[in-house]
Amino acid sequence: MNSLPSESIQIEDNFTSMSIGTVNIILDIFILIFSSLTILISFIMILIMSFSKNSTSVERTAHLLCLNMFASLLFGCMIMLDMYCYTLYGHLHPNISFNNQRCFIRSYLLYVSGCSFFYSYLLQAIYRLCRIVFFKNPGLQSIHLYIGGISIQWIFSFLQVIPVYLFGAFEYIPEDYHCQISVNNIKGLLTGLSLVHMIPISLTTVCYIYTIRFLRKRRHALRPKVQRASDRRDLCVLRRMILLLVVMICSGLPQLGLSISSQYFGYLPYWSTQFQWLTATFSVFCIACILMFVSPNLQNIFRRSSSSQNDMFIRNS
Repeated sequence: MNSLPSESIQIEDNFTSMSIGTVNIILDIFILIFSSLTILISFIMILIMSFSKNSTSVERTAHLLCLNMFASLLFGCMIMLDMYCYTLYGHLHPNISFNNQRCFIRSYLLYVSGCSFFYSYLLQAIYRLCRIVFFKNPGLQSIHLYIGGISIQWIFSFLQVIPVYLFGAFEYIPEDYHCQISVNNIKGLLTGLSLVHMIPISLTTVCYIYTIRFLRKRRHALRPKVQRASDRRDLCVLRRMILLLVVMICSGLPQLGLSISSQYFGYLPYWSTQFQWLTATFSVFCIACILMFVSPNLQNIFRRSSSSQNDMFIRNS
């Protein structure tokens, strides 16, 4: 008779662990789906841009910068896909460990990819600033200048994450079977955010605000109708790019919010890590989709492709 309460407690514990495991597996699958879809979109966009022809040097520069953004997304989501394949395997087969050097290197590369994407966004902002504000100096729109910028972007991305790696901010999370900056480690999170995100995000924000202010001031000047229409298009694109920037910033807020709440309440939900990466991968997927519609050079590619198909249809008919 005395064994009944302990048996019921054991059954309840088993049921709870099964429920937690099911929730973790479902969240893992969604993370893998969003990562895979972003990889697919990025790969298709890179292929389309690689085989498309650009008539002017300005188009080639914009083309290169857009391709660089999708390359950063592709690289980051491939690392995420690899990381969460291990996580899903761990949740399906508990009592296994992937605590090795490869786990820490994978985490380092994931943060490098995030830093690289924010810098690729900064290069887009610098390009639009030079094209709109400093339009009298065509050398600032040279493709060779931005090839050098992309090289510096990747070098900075690898270098900036090294202090985060050396300071021991990355740690193995046994419940999630991968390495990252723990949500409990608010000091590590703030270090990662300041080194990985804040520098490119701050510079990007300054570039876009200055460019928009310049366009608004020029709007009141007496200018030909064609130039005013061009300014309106540029202003519309800039607003959409700022919206994308807000989406990117918001993708990191759940992680910081969970970390602060855990410090204040002393409690962290078991799904906190999965929720953090789910919001990040969903945001990245949305960014990849939106980029296809807000990038003027991609719109020109789609427009030329549609026009050539219509001409071919008319000739065949």
